[in-house]
Amino acid sequence: MSDEHERLKRLSGQIEEMRATESAQNASEAETAREAANVSSGARAGAELISCMIAGGLIGWVLDHLLESQPLFLIIFLLVGVCAGFYAVYRITNTTEK
Repeated sequence: MSDEHERLKRLSGQIEEMRATESAQNASEAETAREAANVSSGARAGAELISCMIAGGLIGWVLDHLLESQPLFLIIFLLVGVCAGFYAVYRITNTTEK
């Protein structure tokens, strides 16, 4: 009986050890997934900001050339592009926090 009892204790210890290892692995995988999501959101936010600025600058530049005005529309639409880019970044950060 004592031999079986010792065996059960040993198996119990091994099961607990495996559960602890599995729990640590799950926590590590969850952390890796969170980090990947953060990197993805950061890259998306940067791309949104840059693309809005470029689009605003291009629209302003085209309007300046079509209407033969100097940098008036370029400056205006570049500022609009920056504002739109920051708004896009704001939306991205608010949706990822939920």
